[in-house]
Amino acid sequence: MRICFLMSLLVLLSCNSNLETIETTDEDGYLIKYSRKKTDYAKDGLYTKHYPSGNLYEEANYLNDTLHGERKLYYENGKLEVLETYAHGMFISPYKKYYEDGQLKLEGFYENNMATGVWTRYYKNGKVKDAVTLVENEENGPFTEYYENGNLKAEGTYNGMDTDTGYPREHGLLKMYNEAGELVKKMDCVMGRCKTIWTKDNGDIPPKN
Repeated sequence: MRICFLMSLLVLLSCNSNLETIETTDEDGYLIKYSRKKTDYAKDGLYTKHYPSGNLYEEANYLNDTLHGERKLYYENGKLEVLETYAHGMFISPYKKYYEDGQLKLEGFYENNMATGVWTRYYKNGKVKDAVTLVENEENGPFTEYYENGNLKAEGTYNGMDTDTGYPREHGLLKMYNEAGELVKKMDCVMGRCKTIWTKDNGDIPPKN
């Protein structure tokens, strides 16, 4: 489908400037403003996009037509939704995502355009939902999961992704807890295939590991 843009060019007053300011409205009624070079039309400097209501939707920084610095997305109520950081077009730390009421929903780190380190998700009440270690965009390392009341739900280790299921593979000892925080099950996992080795209900003494 052909997209029609309503565009007006506001040329900077300085005769020596190599930049011009662009204002354009897309087909959905979003107003876009940015600066670009007169020579090759590369975006350079602040970029903003506004909802049809006029509220800010996006603000970012460009360097030679490439994202560089912070990029922020907003809910229409004005609350920050996403904070991203770039270096010459590549993701770097930090990354944060928020609920519409402003409560932190997700935070993590990027290095050389890859998600890395511990990524943490939160419930709307502010308590941790889960925390998992990522290596080059894959869940690979220790993880923990929690109930909404804050008690531990599960803990174990991931070893990459299962290409057939698209889910991370548990590897090693996996512990499961009930909502009261009591250990109820232990499983031995090998590359995503898990076998129960102890349960609370069978009355056995749990393995030490």
